[in-house]
Amino acid sequence: MKLIKFISLLMLVCMGIYPEENVKEFTITPALNYEYFSFGDQNIHSPGEGLIFSRGNMEPDFTEDRNNLLLTGKFKQYFLQENEYSNLYHSVAITFDKTIKRHSFHGRLYGDSDKPFYGGLSTFAGGFGYGYQFIYTKNISLMLGLGLGVGNLGIEIDDELLPVLPIPIFQLKVANSFIDLNLQFFAKPELFIILFPENKIRLNGYFSINQFNEFRDLKYDISLMYHLFSEESKFGNFAKIGIGTTNGGFGFNLAEKGQSYNFLYNSVHGIIDLSFLQIRAGYVFNGLESYDSNIKKDIGDGFFINATLVWQF
Repeated sequence: MKLIKFISLLMLVCMGIYPEENVKEFTITPALNYEYFSFGDQNIHSPGEGLIFSRGNMEPDFTEDRNNLLLTGKFKQYFLQENEYSNLYHSVAITFDKTIKRHSFHGRLYGDSDKPFYGGLSTFAGGFGYGYQFIYTKNISLMLGLGLGVGNLGIEIDDELLPVLPIPIFQLKVANSFIDLNLQFFAKPELFIILFPENKIRLNGYFSINQFNEFRDLKYDISLMYHLFSEESKFGNFAKIGIGTTNGGFGFNLAEKGQSYNFLYNSVHGIIDLSFLQIRAGYVFNGLESYDSNIKKDIGDGFFINATLVWQF
């Protein structure tokens, strides 16, 4: 409840200080999500809620002065059937992006724990930074900047977390009829890519990594999607179907020092996307639980379903 009040207050402040020139109407998009994993001796229920607030054109034409704001909040709970430490975990993510012409301001706050934000430095990570758009043309843009991170940034000295650390900011965007690419680094390196973005059949990919000790640390979500309608039709990108594969997972640092829980999985699945409703369901395998990075438990194969409902106001 405190986080919801904080986001509401931040939205009001941002609306008040937002310059009036070249500003379009704001939009508010609530989202609901439910995710379920079923294995032989482990069932995971994960309801989630989200809110997206934007003002201005998020993808302006290259001839248009950029002046926009994006604020998002996501909250997910994970109920585990069998676990040595806790049966309930929380994942919280708050992002802030403000752009004025070539100047960009970014904020991030993440909490993944049984007691996020309330369990000390090990249970959250966040930061604030500034970036400048050195290249901004019709097909390519490059932003470089610097930020300051606070919390569990994954860097230790003598077994003690380094609580404050400078963070480089990088974003490269390339857009044409062959590829739509967004490579960025703030809290972690991320790559979003779409091949043949103007065709009915498109290949989508998302890749990210926090640390690399083995191949499964590289998270990815790859899908081949068929758009039922063309871009020129009145329905646009309304309906899509496809197939996908994922190497995913989630992890939590417990409030008690030195303890953690991680869950990894692979999946192949079908996708139905109606813009306001997306459903993913299929076979999940190579399920692996890890306790304190030492005790690993293979929980086998099963199935999963992930449903997300969004509506824009």
